[in-house]
Amino acid sequence: MPMYGAQCGFAVWIISLKRGRPHLMKTGAKWALKKRRRLPATGANSPPIWMDGCAWGRIDMDKVKIGIIGLGSFCSSYHIPNLLNRSDVEVTAVCDISQECLDGRNRRLRDSRVFTDYRDMIDPDLIDGVFVSTPNRAHFAPCKLALEHGIPAIVDKPITVTLEDAEELVALSKSQNCILMTAFTRHFMSSTEYVRRQIASGAITPQMLTAVQRKSPVKRGIEDGGMLHRRTIHITDVLPWITGKRVVKVEGKIQYETEQIEETLVDMRLEFEGGLCASLLCIKSCDENQDEVNIYTDKQSYRLERDRLYAIARRDGWQRMENLPEYGNSSDHFVEAIKGNRPDPKAPYADSHSEDGLQALRVVFAMHKAAQTGRVVDV
Repeated sequence: MPMYGAQCGFAVWIISLKRGRPHLMKTGAKWALKKRRRLPATGANSPPIWMDGCAWGRIDMDKVKIGIIGLGSFCSSYHIPNLLNRSDVEVTAVCDISQECLDGRNRRLRDSRVFTDYRDMIDPDLIDGVFVSTPNRAHFAPCKLALEHGIPAIVDKPITVTLEDAEELVALSKSQNCILMTAFTRHFMSSTEYVRRQIASGAITPQMLTAVQRKSPVKRGIEDGGMLHRRTIHITDVLPWITGKRVVKVEGKIQYETEQIEETLVDMRLEFEGGLCASLLCIKSCDENQDEVNIYTDKQSYRLERDRLYAIARRDGWQRMENLPEYGNSSDHFVEAIKGNRPDPKAPYADSHSEDGLQALRVVFAMHKAAQTGRVVDV
């Protein structure tokens, strides 16, 4: 049995057509785009790649069959409920190296085929798409195998642990014309999308951003990366996503406890295109869990605490905004992409070659370089 995860590390859900996928790979049609234009490296607020006349996915599907690699806590609480809520999705296979996790899977998955080796289920005649929800260290291999077989893949953040692996997957996704998404959940949160639309419409102009994260315990060991990989990559993705501006420079300091991998304190300054700046503070060991982004603008300022949004009231401090519109989730977005359904041009999205996942990881590695050299580093 290959050692590609930890206990309850992952399972694989497979998406495939009820009527099958007739000779798709044999004809050279590949899985997704035939004439796909490439997105810029930012992925932030750029139009989705299926626009401008580009075909994307297949549009002749009756039932989408999905498989997942990894039955861990995030997959079980996010991807699985989202997929089971869809009448057009059938989970046909699950994979995990833990038999205990497989035995304890959701009762609605009892009819799914069960695997302990993901390589046995990456088959274009069996699946049409795969969710990779493994420990970080095990993201690369199943994603690569799926793309090589022309099977779309969505992977939890970070896209990979190393920058080289991420670059290889993005390049493979493009060369294969095959969908690869990073499941950045905050793209689809109501709090994030409300502020992003305010900025995109010109209603507000950001003047300064701050982000604070406290408490980031190690779950599986440093092989999955440090605090920046486990948690802060959400921030290095969502700040460019909200503002529509790419991070171009970073500087600051990092305190380490394990071979310049496990960070205990991160104090960084990020500069975006056009000169906008952000301050980032991350503290690993703390009794309080904090995760917030503050966006100070020329008019109304906002605080995001994941899916909660607060606006500043001049006399009464921060007031929570209620009854925000819903904007879906990354699981549904991936399924719709496979089906070839085009979202509204203004709707949130994930880059279909995972350029956003790659760019967020580039910022993380630039932070390490800046801390270790004491210099301003270009991203």
